Amino acid sequence: MRALITQDVGQFWQRLPADLDARFCPGTIAGLNAALADDIEILVTDALPTAIEHSAGLRWVQLLSSGANQFLDHPLRERDLLVSSAAGICAVHIAEFVVGRILYHTRAFGAFARYQQARTWPDRAALAGPSLRGQRAVLIGYGGVGRETARLLAAFGVEVVAVAREAARRPYTGYRPYPDIGDPEARLPQQVVAAEELPAVLPDADFVVVCAALNPATYHLLDAALLARLKPAAIVINVARGAIVETAALLRALDAGRFAHAYLDVFEEEPLPVTSPLWLHEHISLTPHMAGVMPDAAVQLEKLFLANLTRYRQGARLINQLDWPSPRGAAAGES
Repeated sequence: MRALITQDVGQFWQRLPADLDARFCPGTIAGLNAALADDIEILVTDALPTAIEHSAGLRWVQLLSSGANQFLDHPLRERDLLVSSAAGICAVHIAEFVVGRILYHTRAFGAFARYQQARTWPDRAALAGPSLRGQRAVLIGYGGVGRETARLLAAFGVEVVAVAREAARRPYTGYRPYPDIGDPEARLPQQVVAAEELPAVLPDADFVVVCAALNPATYHLLDAALLARLKPAAIVINVARGAIVETAALLRALDAGRFAHAYLDVFEEEPLPVTSPLWLHEHISLTPHMAGVMPDAAVQLEKLFLANLTRYRQGARLINQLDWPSPRGAAAGES
């Protein structure tokens, strides 16, 4: 059994079984194109090769990314392949990032830094922010990231509304890097609603957190019509994929005062062009797609791969296995 593993993680892996013939290559498209061969059965990667004429033996692709949007228009999508993602691998880091942004905003930490630089304090009462208790968060996507975010926010007394594919409290079957995280039985939200009900729950949201997978159903999901339903004090935090939020509509809504602020870790075009109006907008705060970057990523990814390798050899369902209804269907899964 031969596997091709990109070097960005493979160089750190120490526990690969001796009977797995592992080859390593650069994680670039060019590196994958050069290394892919007909005798490769397993591909472990983030990017996907574009030259697939020598991939006759490929049976399973283990993605190193939480999302699977790179498969949406890829020719490998036409194959009857097993595909699994790394959804949930960064759930703790991303959820902590989200809560950090919420606290930063509600407690006006940015303003304190500016006042420190100016060597003056305004009236303390004017700087007092509200408690998180009793406020409402709408989590768009209720996978590993959404469930860990819900767990942390619930500890602050925040009311959680989860937006999932169906209005049902389904058990979580994805990857959990630690056994005591998340919301495995979906018990924490006050409501679990289907995407069709998103317009009805947005007007009461204080915090809108985007943590869904990007697919045809979620592309530009937050458009002008939905952004117009937010209350003026609401904030939007996107830690999923940039294209789930329509950038032009976001800018117009902020300029019109439809909602208060956007915290964006992801963008429709990455890297973000220097000419983008997002850089200098007074109601937008940016981070460079790093909410899920963590020092032990390679270790966690190796654990996930080894668990899935055992399942693959047994013919069992993979962790984070993606199900497509047809070769051109939407990618399943949530971050």
